[in-house]
Amino acid sequence: MNTGISHTYGSGRRLRGKARPGSSRWFRRYRWLVIGGWLLMVLAVVWVVFFRSERAPVAAALPPASDRPEVTTRSAAAMPPVRLPADDAPHAMLTEWWYYSGHLQTASGERYSFHLATFLRQGTLTHTVFHGSLLDHQSGKLYSEQSRTAGNPSDGRKDGFDFSHGPWQMRGEGSRHAAKMAGKGFALDLQITDTLPPVLHQAPGTPLAGLLDFGAAGLSYYTSRPRMAAEGSLTIDGKSVQVTGDVWFDHQWGDFEAAQLRWNWFALQLTDGADIMLFELFDRQGAPVLRMGTHAKAGVVTALGAQDFTTSSHGTWKSAASGVVYPVDWTISLPARGVRLKIEPVLRASEMDARTTTLNVYWEGAVKASGSHTGLGFMELSGYSPPAEQTRNRNRP
Repeated sequence: MNTGISHTYGSGRRLRGKARPGSSRWFRRYRWLVIGGWLLMVLAVVWVVFFRSERAPVAAALPPASDRPEVTTRSAAAMPPVRLPADDAPHAMLTEWWYYSGHLQTASGERYSFHLATFLRQGTLTHTVFHGSLLDHQSGKLYSEQSRTAGNPSDGRKDGFDFSHGPWQMRGEGSRHAAKMAGKGFALDLQITDTLPPVLHQAPGTPLAGLLDFGAAGLSYYTSRPRMAAEGSLTIDGKSVQVTGDVWFDHQWGDFEAAQLRWNWFALQLTDGADIMLFELFDRQGAPVLRMGTHAKAGVVTALGAQDFTTSSHGTWKSAASGVVYPVDWTISLPARGVRLKIEPVLRASEMDARTTTLNVYWEGAVKASGSHTGLGFMELSGYSPPAEQTRNRNRP
């Protein structure tokens, strides 16, 4: 009957003048110490997850590729070659992402565009982030959603990937993929297939197909499926429609620090069947790191170097939310192929405000191509800072 315990606490022989640990009196007396301790623990976790593992010193300006130390070339040459579908699966590396961007339409001609990305970070702690947006071209309304979870919510398969987290799913098995996302007022559910081999991006003169040299920021593998066929359903404000379209799929992985870089990325699907990827990378002060691209058509893939294309920006958009000014209007030329394109955003206000999940903002949205050729595409402008911060960076020794 536990009479001894009852006697001890029922007889009134309690600690006088002292609050017993665990009692309400003890908590009232020491509550600020307890709350302070918990706050310190939370701040420590935030520091490790967000800052220590995400942030790194800004890279120094890189010299031209021909003047770089030979160790970079030797390191790249020593990396293993890309092997698919095994390399579609998650890797034990610092940074990795899987990315869909596409254009959809209904049977009656209504148009939509979307992007859906999974970011896996395996630094001090492992965490995964999901970003997605959907643009209704008829109304001009942009829907977006994001989510973050600790760990790696994939199923561990060795020949592809399958991430599931709440309403989000991204699955790839060779040429057959599936993508789902949902947020406030919208949902998307697609089956995606490909008939062509994946593209391994390679800067001319580099030793390994599919591997890019980001200089001081590290090395990154980069593969794409630039024109996949999609079909499925799209729901906006409770109304569901069937859609079809073309999707561009990207996969990057490596021990590289994206936080050290700023970039302009163009993925263009031209109506003549050509798919063009252009990648311009800079350090956070604006010094060039890498300019390269890929031209793919009818199964023929050609690497593009910095001398093979030109880009120029002639119009900007300023975000009221972040204060960042993005160069959203462009002219792109590939002289040897007779390509001169005017690139315009479908919606200028296409900033993804990801400060609650990845502590950054970036411009991600659909674009239209006109000029010598016509087509559709996506553009990403990442690593840009508000004007005041850009001025501080330029003045920094």
